[in-house]
Amino acid sequence: MEFYPMPLFVKLSVSDMGRSLSWYKEILHFEPVFTLPGNDGEITMAHIRGEKYQDLMLVSGFQNDQQANGKGIVINLNAEDIDSISERANKAGAVIIEGPVDRPWNARELVLTDPDGYLITLSMGIDKQKDFDDVIAQVRSRE
Repeated sequence: MEFYPMPLFVKLSVSDMGRSLSWYKEILHFEPVFTLPGNDGEITMAHIRGEKYQDLMLVSGFQNDQQANGKGIVINLNAEDIDSISERANKAGAVIIEGPVDRPWNARELVLTDPDGYLITLSMGIDKQKDFDDVIAQVRSRE
């Protein structure tokens, strides 16, 4: 696994590290880069990765129970095959909020929640031949 400085990463407070690690691996195919056990030997922090620069830090026991996880935050990840991810998510009983759906901005998206309620949007380009100006013109034509 390649190691590189992370210019930005998201840190998520999770209620059950094992459940979260399994969910990210099974549904999104994320793999652990590094895990840190606590004094009891249980994992308290896990650096996980999907594609290059899709790094997340899962931290257990970090959250105030009164606070809603991820309120107003959506983690957007690029994906290559939304339909197969949707199929895996359905088979695993994941909570799918929307999709797969084709968006006017040339993206096919799937929106789901992780076990702690964080919103995850997976997005893939539909027509890879369109450049940015073509996509903007397409969106504006719908206004």
